[in-house]
Formats: sequence, structure tokens, C-alpha cells
Amino acid sequence: MSRSKLTAALALRIVLVLPAQVDAKRGSSLVLVGENESCFLEPRLETPPYSPVLDDANYVLDGLDERQDQRFQLHKAAKDMLALFGPAPRTVFNEHNVMYCYVSSRPGDRTAVIFTLDPDALWGVSVHADKSAIIQAGKRCRATPGVSSAVRTPGGLRLGMTREEVVAMFGEPHRVIGRRTIGYASYRLVRPGEFPPGFVVSRVQRWIEIYLGEDGRVNGFFILANDID
Repeated sequence: MSRSKLTAALALRIVLVLPAQVDAKRGSSLVLVGENESCFLEPRLETPPYSPVLDDANYVLDGLDERQDQRFQLHKAAKDMLALFGPAPRTVFNEHNVMYCYVSSRPGDRTAVIFTLDPDALWGVSVHADKSAIIQAGKRCRATPGVSSAVRTPGGLRLGMTREEVVAMFGEPHRVIGRRTIGYASYRLVRPGEFPPGFVVSRVQRWIEIYLGEDGRVNGFFILANDID
């Protein structure tokens, strides 16, 4: 993904979020009063042994479905996502970018998961502890027991982590925005034979952004899925 496309991706992922003054009152993780919005973060080259930022275990969602025992690989397509979660309102931004939003229907659980596709290939997913951050969630999101606060990555990224736990897991942040946003971006060179012949790829890039609530715990995160260049 080019720098311009990634910048557009970061802008799109906050389109569904409430205005900052409302957002801050509700403790949302995305847009905070007096703090800057996300922008492009140049990935850092890593060599073996790779950090958890490049670990495939952090590019899978776990704890899904009604029994919280399903896993979703982030290289899947729209049809795979819809097969697992069911049909949902399709928010179209332009000819290349669409979003699907799901919120928990479990009593007392306000978790939301947003998938972004271009147009049918998944390139980003965000998980939020409180669906009140989503503009018109009742119209734009499907309520399902398949989404809950149990959503996490097999690598250990989950809602409710402390900042200290995040840093212990991923290392010192590559970027900090204001008081509540932590960003990581890394890339590695492609391994020989990793992709089919004729598939021109030089590097695999990974991008994670983590949002902290007023209590210092993770109340949201965004994962750029399977980015190659």
C-alpha cells in the first residue's frame, strides 16, 4: 500500500466516529479534544528475530461467534466476513472503500467491530469497547452475539489491557499522539518463495494503532491487515 493510500485508510477509519466534543464525554478511543488525529507513520525495517508488531498472531481476530470460539484471519475477503457475521449495512465511501460494522447484542456488552474493505479485500479492522463512538450505530451496524468484549488477537492484543501491558508486549511505541494513542509500524523483507512466482512483492508491512481510555486501559485498536509493497 502506498503512502497516499495508507493516509486515506487512516482517514476513512474515523469517518464513523462522533465529533470530538461528544466523543470525549463518552470516553471514546478515537478522537479526543485537544489531541491530534492519526497520520502516516513510516514503517521501521525489522530483521530477525521480529517483534510482535510483525507477528502473524496479531493479524487474526479470536473469541468470535456466539460461543466465542471462532477465529477470523485478516487476509480473508468480504464473503468470508459476511459468512461468519451475517449481512450488515454497507457503508460506501467511494468506488474503492466500504465498511461493515457489527456491534454486540449481548446484554451489557457495548463492543463494536468495523471491517474496511477495498473493495472486497479486507485491509483494516478496528475494535472498540463502546459502540456509542459510532455515528448512527443503530443504522450502520448489525447487532450480533458474535461480537463481544472477548474479541482479541491470538498474540494477546485485547480490550482492557493497561498501557504497561501494551508496551511490555510490543515494545516502546513508535509514535505517541497526545495522551491516549500509541502507534506501531514495521516492515520486513519478503522471504524467498513466500509469494507465488510472478507476484512482485518486496516487503510485508504491518501497522497497529492502540487507543487508551481515561483509565489508561485499551478501549480500542486498529489493525492494518496484510499490507504488502
